[in-house]
Amino acid sequence: MANFDPFAAILVVTQFIILLTFHEWGHAKSADMLGDPTARHQGRMSLNPGVHIDIIGTVILPLLGTLFGGAFFGWAKPVPVNPFNLKNPRRDLMLIAAAGPFMNIVLTFVILGGLRIVLEFTDFNPRQSLLHAEINRQVVRMGLISVFLAAFNMLPLYPLDGFSVVRGLLPENTARQFEKLSPYGMPILMCLIFLPSLFRVPNYVFGFLSEVSYATFNFIAQIVGLR
Repeated sequence: MANFDPFAAILVVTQFIILLTFHEWGHAKSADMLGDPTARHQGRMSLNPGVHIDIIGTVILPLLGTLFGGAFFGWAKPVPVNPFNLKNPRRDLMLIAAAGPFMNIVLTFVILGGLRIVLEFTDFNPRQSLLHAEINRQVVRMGLISVFLAAFNMLPLYPLDGFSVVRGLLPENTARQFEKLSPYGMPILMCLIFLPSLFRVPNYVFGFLSEVSYATFNFIAQIVGLR
């Protein structure tokens, strides 16, 4: 309870909502480009966070997890996709799924690239101003959350994006067998998220995702010139 900080929690959840909005827009936009206008017709091909927010998954659970130090876990409303509108459903569903995590990687480039431009061409100096230091910390954290969101969603468990990506990469017969695992995806995911905390053991999956996220973040930072 020592870390109980409502203002900091609201900042984190706000960043999460912004990043999820672009993530879902990536799904909707790619589906529209591949021939399925369902999301566009339902108003989901939008950068308005309100159309993507699931009050429990996007606000309440992430806020509680941030406030009380539990597992940070959340989701947005799934983007509707009609595979019958797609020319090549297996391939196109894979591309639509991959578009969300891809958008988060692009966002990390934008966030860190924007920070580099501000540092290079303005008087913004985190070393000489507490306000600038806090702004810098928030921007860097948003970039990290974006990368982690991409990495987490690439886990090959239904209903995460990685499940559809792996299914699209597998041969058709193998993909059909892989689809049979979909009913077990959510229970496995819940166990991965909550059981380590419950039994006070290391969460090796999240540890691996964190290592991948930090490595990706540092690589992007090097590309934009922040390292």
